[in-house]
Amino acid sequence: MEVKLKTKELQSMVTEAIECVSNNKLIPLTSLMNVKVKDNKLTLTATDATNYFYIMRDKVMCDDFEVSVFADLFTKLIQKTTSEDVSLVIENGAMTVKGNGSYTMELPLDENGQVIHFPKKLDEPINLPQITTLKRSTVKNILAVNRSSLAQTIEVPALTEYYCGEEVITGDHYKVCSTAIKVFDEPKLISSTQMDLLGVVSDENITVSDGGSYLLFETEHEMLYAPNEVSADTFPIDAIKSLLSTEFDSKCTVNKKTVLNVLDRLSLFVSPYDKKGIYLTFTRDGLMIGNKKSSGSELVPYSASENFKDFVALIDIEMLKSQVNTIAEDDLTIKYGSDIAIEIVENNITEIIALAKDTEE
Repeated sequence: MEVKLKTKELQSMVTEAIECVSNNKLIPLTSLMNVKVKDNKLTLTATDATNYFYIMRDKVMCDDFEVSVFADLFTKLIQKTTSEDVSLVIENGAMTVKGNGSYTMELPLDENGQVIHFPKKLDEPINLPQITTLKRSTVKNILAVNRSSLAQTIEVPALTEYYCGEEVITGDHYKVCSTAIKVFDEPKLISSTQMDLLGVVSDENITVSDGGSYLLFETEHEMLYAPNEVSADTFPIDAIKSLLSTEFDSKCTVNKKTVLNVLDRLSLFVSPYDKKGIYLTFTRDGLMIGNKKSSGSELVPYSASENFKDFVALIDIEMLKSQVNTIAEDDLTIKYGSDIAIEIVENNITEIIALAKDTEE
């Protein structure tokens, strides 16, 4: 059997599919990519053992077949191919890729010596209740703004996911981000992997259907089977919304690029003994940013200031930098005056960053 495709089209497909390949040594399936033709539709499938990502193209002239190949090798070969067309030939227990030359790769087999088929996760035809339509551009916006506030450890598993309801909220124990984008009528948690995969789809419109124990995200050319492993009820939404409603007495506006440049220079003078801590000192003349040993500091002038008060905040330099980097505008507006946090705001974005305790301990 042989299927012939435009090289650029197949390159686009493998580049998307490889994003779901996790290469977990304990789960061999996560190192493979399934290649299947059925009813003249070519589908590439990859999995991280939780999510299943399907990349599809119609009108493929080929008899039905299904094989699995080693994902990294197949992807790298296709990405390095420069011929206009590429053919996949299945014969004698192997796949031969014909483009610039001819490259044959053995097909991995299961314990019974059979070609590996991926689990069938969905019944055909798929008939699930559609709950919303999501824009790829919206996903890109969520990733750009909210991703840096995801928890990186699993003490509270829900905090490693995106809380998506009337707004999108992410947070760990030190920072919180809220973006006023409505995704679902009933709140749901979307894992970081699932959101990343939605960010690589090729089409703008993503329909979302509810399968009960999973969500199904579909475009014209992609489909993501995404189990709901963590209930939205486990997300500490009340505590986080309480933080988001913190009152701040004062606010100022400074130039974002200037602040980032200062943080880059100052990071050279923040030692491990400082525990990444720097001082933000709000003065009448501007925002003074300095390290704990007073061996480095710079004054950033305000472009605007409201209800000024003298205030000093100790904050983690890397945490501050990661949140400032999410701001798209040139102006950076900071609210201050609380003993527990500062707030960064931009249009429909609110970010809370916890302050550190000013103790030697």
